[in-house]
Amino acid sequence: MDETVKLRIVREAAGLFQAKGYRNVTLSELAARLGMSKKTLYQYFGGKEEIAEAVMGQTMKAIADVVAESAKQGGDPLRVLQETFGGIRNEITKLSPLFLEDLQKFVPGLWEQVEAFRARQMVFIEELLVKAKEAGSIRDVNPRLAAAIMMETIQRMARPDFAARQGVTMSEVADTLFVLFIEGLRADGKK
Repeated sequence: MDETVKLRIVREAAGLFQAKGYRNVTLSELAARLGMSKKTLYQYFGGKEEIAEAVMGQTMKAIADVVAESAKQGGDPLRVLQETFGGIRNEITKLSPLFLEDLQKFVPGLWEQVEAFRARQMVFIEELLVKAKEAGSIRDVNPRLAAAIMMETIQRMARPDFAARQGVTMSEVADTLFVLFIEGLRADGKK
């Protein structure tokens, strides 16, 4: 199987998903944009859901790379957390809210994978909070509990349906959560 063709399919699909969401993209349209038949698409992917999974897989890999790179950094754990969050936010904002909302509604199995991925990446937050507590940068709280609260909050609120109901972007939700979380944890007088 030609990986170049597979990557081309994923890139073109990502562009269509960005513009039209998941639900409004058809395999016929994708095949036409690629100048190939639907039969050729099926040689590489089992269907639209599998293509969406590949698109999300690229994003999740990019986020995992951000976290892995951050894990190598030293210094102030809250600064590392802020930089990590910024990198994750940059990757997430490459996905359109319409695409994410469609996945949440119409591809619940894939959305569950996204949620599970988020949970796995949050382990890094706990590690940073432990370091921040040891350095006296945050209040005397249980880092594991604080990370779990942050994870649950993100799982419930950093979602396209929540942002849409509030009339804000996913970026605004994420930024607000981060500020509330970090500033609420920061030890008195620390900036």
